[in-house]
Amino acid sequence: MHRPIALITFTFGLGAAQVTGGPSLKLSLYAVTTQDGQDVLTPTATALPGQRLRQVATITTKTSYPKTFSVRVPVPQNTTYAGQLRVPTGATVTYSVDGAAYSPKPTRTVTEGGRTRTEPIPEREYRAVKVTFTNAAPTALNVAYDIRLN
Repeated sequence: MHRPIALITFTFGLGAAQVTGGPSLKLSLYAVTTQDGQDVLTPTATALPGQRLRQVATITTKTSYPKTFSVRVPVPQNTTYAGQLRVPTGATVTYSVDGAAYSPKPTRTVTEGGRTRTEPIPEREYRAVKVTFTNAAPTALNVAYDIRLN
């Protein structure tokens, strides 16, 4: 049987999230369970290996902030990106496997038997999500995606 792991040990990785352009950012973490086919979110401070969690970044804008800005939210250490991305309508999303280069669909070059090909990188290897907002109204915007504790 696995013992619960205190999430505080990896939430410091959440602190690396960055917003460019002025808005403020708050990160939250929830345990995800399914009841009657619907996801139920519960704020959590502990998790078991393999447990599904939802990371939510709430970006608050004001009228004095630029309307176009980007938010980079890393996948916390000791977790794996598990999809289920939710962003406001009109936002542009790119992903990174190294925290530096971003692409809508990251790929890698593979050479086998003297032949080179490009293949998509599996989502589970994503290490960060970057969301770009254009013409954002002064409001709170949420970016959410699921992760699994390794």
